[in-house]
Amino acid sequence: MKRFYAVILTTFAFAGFVRANGHQFVYANDLAYINGDENPASRASDARDWQKEQDHINGHIRSNKLAAMKNSADGIISVFHDSILTQDVNPVWHGEYFPAVNGGPQVHFGVRCIFNNDDNTATDNDLTVFANDITPLLGNLTVNGNNYTTVKAATTVKGNTYFEFDAENDLKVKAWLVVADGAAMPYVPVTRKEYLEQAHNELVSLRKAVEADVRSKIVVRSAAVQEAEKQQMLQQLRDNYSGAELEARTRVYLKNNIKDEDLVAQTIARATAGYNGTLALVDNLLHTGSAQMLAQPAVVSVTAGNFDGFEDGKANTTTLVRLNPAYFTGSDAQAPKCLLICWRYNPADALSTGIDSQLNANFAAASFQNLLAK
Repeated sequence: MKRFYAVILTTFAFAGFVRANGHQFVYANDLAYINGDENPASRASDARDWQKEQDHINGHIRSNKLAAMKNSADGIISVFHDSILTQDVNPVWHGEYFPAVNGGPQVHFGVRCIFNNDDNTATDNDLTVFANDITPLLGNLTVNGNNYTTVKAATTVKGNTYFEFDAENDLKVKAWLVVADGAAMPYVPVTRKEYLEQAHNELVSLRKAVEADVRSKIVVRSAAVQEAEKQQMLQQLRDNYSGAELEARTRVYLKNNIKDEDLVAQTIARATAGYNGTLALVDNLLHTGSAQMLAQPAVVSVTAGNFDGFEDGKANTTTLVRLNPAYFTGSDAQAPKCLLICWRYNPADALSTGIDSQLNANFAAASFQNLLAK
């Protein structure tokens, strides 16, 4: 288990959860031990009735960094306990901590809360906080041979912005990305103008590939050969029919007879009709859109061949972005640069309704910002 998000993303794919060693203890005791406090009872437990499982510490982490990350985890739990999830919840939680790696975040940890029923039976509801890791939001989309990173599109309700998307097994996920400075993000959106230009080029290439395929399969004979075949067929009709029947059969034949060149053109037109329609839409947006519109983020989740307009406001869509690799690595600060808070829940589960309601009503990014590196 080398990366926290790999573990958590796996749990997004199924509902079950196995507690490490079945061991639970109150977090205040653990934190006191890390900080060398000989009297754990002297430290007030921020979690109180929230049960703490044994943390997962992966690899060697310097004691001062581990203590700082654990303090941040404790602060995260305290915010949830004291101001967000304040009613009728008693989760079990643990932290996972990882050493710094070259080219990666210097501070890398996560916190996971499991919400079980009152009789301690398992549910599909959990809350995971990723520090310096936005992997659950990311995907990719290839446009004109360019492999773009995608971020799930955000929703804003009553001034509260979050990401919402479907998970496996009919589960839902809401996620909040908390940064110290809203102007500094770990990614930069790709503009609509760039997307449309790349989509145009891809559609032209796709159309050319279809044309080449059709031309490779239909042989265009010389005009003399085609005319000779036509006259031969007309002679066969004259040899076998006469009068009104000959006229009718000749008329049908001449109507359906098509030159090889025309057959190629008609086949290409049918095979490329979809690409041509999409290309017309792309070019119309590209050439008639205002500068302001073209500068907006490209919200799109389908391939260029299936593009039918930008998907702002639609569910389960994505925005094309470029990641900022320096965002996490420019500082050796003890605090994380960002937090990604993911609430995965089963809408049909009665327990999730109350938790979801509290999150929607009480979540405030500002409550977590003092835990972040400035």
